[in-house]
Amino acid sequence: MTDLLLVLQVAIALTFGLLAVGTAVSWIRQPDRRHGLLALASAGVLIIVMIGTFGLGWGQAGTLVTDLLTLSVAPILYFSFAPPAWLRRFWRQPEEDQFRSALHDLLLYSPDRQTLAHRALSWAQRLVGGESAFLIDSDRSILASHGVDPDEAERIAARNDFLSVAGQGHEPWRKDDMLIVPLDLQKGPGAIVLVSGRRAPSFGDDELGRLAQYATSVTAGLERVTLTSRIQALEKAKSDFLNIASHELRGPMTIIKGYLTMFEAGSLGELSSTASSVLPLLISKSDEINWMLEQMLEAARLEEGRLELNTSPADVVDVTDRAIEGVKMLLRGHELNVDEPAEPVEADLDADRFQMVVRNLLSNAAKYSPPGSGITVRIRRDDGMATVAVIDQGVGIDPQDQANLFTRFGRIQNTQHVQGTGLGLWLSREIARMHNGDLTVESTPGSGSTFVLAVPLRQ
Repeated sequence: MTDLLLVLQVAIALTFGLLAVGTAVSWIRQPDRRHGLLALASAGVLIIVMIGTFGLGWGQAGTLVTDLLTLSVAPILYFSFAPPAWLRRFWRQPEEDQFRSALHDLLLYSPDRQTLAHRALSWAQRLVGGESAFLIDSDRSILASHGVDPDEAERIAARNDFLSVAGQGHEPWRKDDMLIVPLDLQKGPGAIVLVSGRRAPSFGDDELGRLAQYATSVTAGLERVTLTSRIQALEKAKSDFLNIASHELRGPMTIIKGYLTMFEAGSLGELSSTASSVLPLLISKSDEINWMLEQMLEAARLEEGRLELNTSPADVVDVTDRAIEGVKMLLRGHELNVDEPAEPVEADLDADRFQMVVRNLLSNAAKYSPPGSGITVRIRRDDGMATVAVIDQGVGIDPQDQANLFTRFGRIQNTQHVQGTGLGLWLSREIARMHNGDLTVESTPGSGSTFVLAVPLRQ
């Protein structure tokens, strides 16, 4: 009988010894307070059994040590398997600030659904423990897994119809050693599955409530990434269209402009006085279309990150004069006044793109000003900056419209009848800022507008 008791004690000691080692290894691999408590409790039981087996000759001292260890181990063992809600909240408190920051990054800065799913699983395990986890997408594929092989996760999902149950409600539920957290995705139900593992304690009601809140945030994050991907695809399609359209139309418009110029010069024979009178208008309109195509092409380059400046020392006065010369046909019917210094104003410029900005400002001034009104171009040195101001006497711009004036495809509501792509001012400001300058506006409704292009003077 004594030998049988000894064998039984040794077996118990080995069992708790293996449990202590196993939980300690789990705690090292994935730090979790419950794993730590279980390892500590298992080690305590092992010591009690060892004292009871080999310390029989210790007398009252051995009995006292055994009793004290038993009193200490019992609550530890209980708390490791079923920690009360207040203890769980206490354990989580040091991580709450870190969790809020991580949740903010999770929802706003995850670049794709798979990355967000991996981050979500990592924090789900940190929140409630668990040996492994995986996330099932609405199409029943495994979007991400943590602590378990994706193939094994697929096999678990195939054996358990998690999504059918998840589709019936939004509350987390238990199955065996798993906790299933439904995700109410737009394309259909999904789920986060957390596996408690063989040595981990079972999930309690506190975990269910906590994960129900967390699932709402994860669902919003996944839908945000999906929506962002769709928007990016639309933006790319729009950029591709601008790129293709501008390339395909430039060739025909160049030919049209060339023939119109030849007609005007008389190279193709004499025209009637009526035909000759409309040629300047046709040439002006062809120039306008070419500038619009140029804006579309440059906008596509900017969106794709391919717009680079080719700067060199240049005279702002000379570059501005060439830009004015290029739109003189468009400015007919307006009184143009150019106020510029006699001496050069040196700056490092991409001359072609700087002219594009000035042409766009002059074109807008002509479009939005009544016939016969004045347009002024004023060039100045101002506090280390070279400024080109284009001043018109047009309709002006409401303060609420000015905020959206420099956005892509931004148009003023009361001037929708005026032709344009809505890209000019957005592109012009971006080019100005690429020169380390800026493009600003001052305007009062009914009293005209002043656009100021500023770039640093050459040192």
